[in-house]
Amino acid sequence: MPLEGWQGRLMFYAPGGLAGYIGNTTVLLDDGFAMATTDTGHEGAEPDFLRNDKARIDYGYRGIHLATVLAKQVVGTFYGRDVDHAYLTGCSNGGRASLIEAQRYPEDFDGIIAGAPAMAWSETSPWGLAVERWQSENPLTADALELLDDASRGACDLLDGVADGVIGAPRQCSVEMLNLKAHQCDSGQTEGCLTEGQIQTAHAIYSGVRDEAGRVLSPGVMPGGEAEDEWLFWVVGTPGAPPATELMGTGNIRNLYHRKPSYQVDQFDLVHDREELARETSSIDVPEGNFEGFRNHGGKLIIYQGWNDFPIRPKSMLDYMARAEELGGRPLDDFARVYMVPGMLHCAGGPGAWVADYVGPMVDWVEEGTAPEEIIGAHTGVSRWFEALAVMGASWTMALPEVGKEGDGVRRFTRPICPYPKAAKYKGSGDVDEAGSFICA
Repeated sequence: MPLEGWQGRLMFYAPGGLAGYIGNTTVLLDDGFAMATTDTGHEGAEPDFLRNDKARIDYGYRGIHLATVLAKQVVGTFYGRDVDHAYLTGCSNGGRASLIEAQRYPEDFDGIIAGAPAMAWSETSPWGLAVERWQSENPLTADALELLDDASRGACDLLDGVADGVIGAPRQCSVEMLNLKAHQCDSGQTEGCLTEGQIQTAHAIYSGVRDEAGRVLSPGVMPGGEAEDEWLFWVVGTPGAPPATELMGTGNIRNLYHRKPSYQVDQFDLVHDREELARETSSIDVPEGNFEGFRNHGGKLIIYQGWNDFPIRPKSMLDYMARAEELGGRPLDDFARVYMVPGMLHCAGGPGAWVADYVGPMVDWVEEGTAPEEIIGAHTGVSRWFEALAVMGASWTMALPEVGKEGDGVRRFTRPICPYPKAAKYKGSGDVDEAGSFICA
C-alpha cells in the first residue's frame, strides 16, 4: 500500500500457472494503487495439490475471492475509507480465474483484465496429451521448428500487405497454405527437411483434435512463431526438462484421476473421456459465460490473447465469448472488449507487438466511462518467450520500458491492437514500423 498518494484503487494480481507463489505487488504503487495477490492456498508449483479437493477448490475460485474480501478490509482500515475502485488482472491461469471471478463474484471487482484465459482443463489436458502422443510417434526437433517457422512466414506474412515477419492476418492463414510437402526429405536426405512423420505431427498440431463427425474438440495452433522457444518448451523440451505438454497432459490427468490408483493415462480416450474429465475439473473450468451479474454491477472486462498462443489456443476463447453473447441475447461490447495480438505467444513474447498497457484503458473505462478502442502495442526488442516472461514478471502490467539500445540490430515497431473482430490494416503508405500507418478495420 502506498504511504502517500493513494487514489482509492486496489489492483489484485491473479497468479498464473499452478499458482503457489506470491506475485509482484509493487509495480503500481507509484501510480496510486494498493496491490494484493494470493498463492491460492498452496505453496510451490507442483501439481500434487490437485489431489486435495479443498485445495483444488481454493485454486479454482475460492482463494482469490476470499483474499479479495480480506484485502479490501485491510486497505480500508489502513486508509480509513473504503476502496473506490477494485481491479483484477492475470494471465493464463490468472485469466481463467479472472473470468470465474466475474461470474461467481460479480461485485468483487469493477474492472477485470483477463489475459490468455485457460478456459477449461477438461480441454487443455486432452490437448497436452494429444501433443504428447503425436510427438512420441513422430517427434519434431528444434531444426524442424525452424523449417515450420520459415514455411509459415513464407506463406502468410504478406497476407496483411506488409512484409515484417509477423502474420498480421492469421485468420486467413491455414495449414494447407504452408505446403509442408514441399519441405519433405528426399530419399537419403537427413538435414534441412521434414520427414513424412514430422509433417504428420505438424499437421496434427495445426489442425487439432476432432471427433468422428469432424467436430473440433481441441482447436489447433495457428501458424506462426514456431521458431520461438515457446514451441520448444511445449513440444520438444528444453535442456534437462521434458516437453511441458507432459505436465499439461499426463501429469494433470494422473492427478485429477487420483481416486483411481490403478488408472493408466494411456487408457484416456481423447474424444470419449472428456465428459468424465470435466466432472473432475468442474471447480477449475470457467463456466458457460453468464456475465449478467457483472454487467449489471457496472463491471468492465478486457480480454487479450496472442494469436500464436500454443497451450491456450485462441479459438477456444473466441468460441466461448461468442457463446456468451448468444446466452446473453445481446452484444457484449457495452462492458467487454477482446484484443487479439498478431505474432504474440502465450501471455508474452513473439515477433508481434506484444507489449501493451491494458491498465490505463481499463481505468479510463471504469472511472471516466471512456470505452477503449485501439490500444497501441509495441515490440521493444524482446521476442523469445522465456525472456519476455521474465521481463513481464517484473512489470506484469505489460507497460514495459524500451529494451536494448539503438543500433543493437533489434527491430522495434508499434501497431494498433484492435478490438476483435477488427484487425490492424496498413493504410498503404507510411512507415510500417509506426502504428499511425495502420487503422483498425
